[in-house]
Order: sequence, then C-alpha cells, then structure tokens
Amino acid sequence: MNKLNKRNFNIKRKDFFNKKLAFQVSFSIILVACVIVAKEFDSSLSSQIIGVTEEKIENDLSFASIKENFFDLTGSVKSNIPFIGKGIGYASPVSGTISQEYGLSKSGETSYYNHGIDIVSNTQSVKSIGNGKVAFIGSNDKLNNYVVIEDEEKQIIYGKISEAFVKEGDNISKGDIIGSLNDEEKLLHLEIWENGESINPSKLFEIND
Repeated sequence: MNKLNKRNFNIKRKDFFNKKLAFQVSFSIILVACVIVAKEFDSSLSSQIIGVTEEKIENDLSFASIKENFFDLTGSVKSNIPFIGKGIGYASPVSGTISQEYGLSKSGETSYYNHGIDIVSNTQSVKSIGNGKVAFIGSNDKLNNYVVIEDEEKQIIYGKISEAFVKEGDNISKGDIIGSLNDEEKLLHLEIWENGESINPSKLFEIND
C-alpha cells in the first residue's frame, strides 16, 4: 500500500472509530438516565441496570451489546413507571376509590380471594375500560347484574350494575358508557380474566378520585 492510500485508509478508520465512539457515548448517557429513573421506582431494577451498565460500558464498550441491553432495560423501566406502564389501551371505568383490593382478603374469621377490585364511584355511569364485544349480560347473587365484554383474549366483568345500556353482541369502544350503578351505593365490582386466570385490574389503569 502506498503512502497516500495508507493515509486515506487511516483517515477512514479514524472517522469510523469516532462515529462508533459517539454512538457508544450516547447510549452510555441514556443508560445512566435509565439508572436515575429506575432508582425512583424499583431498587431491584436499579441494581440490574447498574450491573449491565458497568459491564457494558467499563469492560468492553460494545456498541451492539449496549444497544441490545438498552432496549431490554428501557422496556423493563417502562413497565415499572406508573404513568407510562399504565393507561396504554385501557382506561378507568369510573372515578372513585378502591374499597376492596385484588387478592386474598379476610373478613372476621373468614378468608377469601377477591378476583377483582371493588370501587366506590363518584358517579353512576360505568365506562368500558377498553375495546371489545359484549359477550354476556346476566345476574347472580355475588355480582347482582353484570356485563361481560370480551377484549381479544381477555374477559372483563362489570358487576354490581344497576342498569345495562348495552346488549349482547354490541361492539364497544374504550370510554363507551355501558351501564349505571345504584344511585345510593355506587359500587362497581370489576374482574379481568385471561386464559382461565384472574388479573389485577389495578395494573392496567389508574383510578382517579
């Protein structure tokens, strides 16, 4: 290789190295930002991000590895931040306060598992939390009147309904009013089921008082 070609080759290598270094530094800064955000929400997640950051930035500074881990970790951070992880695709059916949380509960000497949440609402109107189709409308001793809406693979049960404003087969959009609550009690029981198992509704949306 002559001197001119060798010099041009060295210049190209230097330009490539500078671009690669710039990418590495940019992703390193973003990873550090992820660490700061994660510390506010989940200490175990913070430890995971810090460990990956130290390994990838201090040891090998591999651009591909940093990029791969950046997208993995930002996904984890997103799911742990309430105002980002919730509210995507689902909305609160009412405004109010949760009177009974999801999971194991105890009343006196009796323990039972609440497969949904109970919400004391500020209003009578009940809105659909997502898109779907009305599968069932019925009543029983536990839920009183209820409306079941199928949303992809999920079944969403709205219990304690005083009056349903929809009928079986109706297509529903998020935010549509599907029924009303008792004027005095204004209590909504909400359950979400997927693949035969109940899901905590509180993980899908925020309830504002």
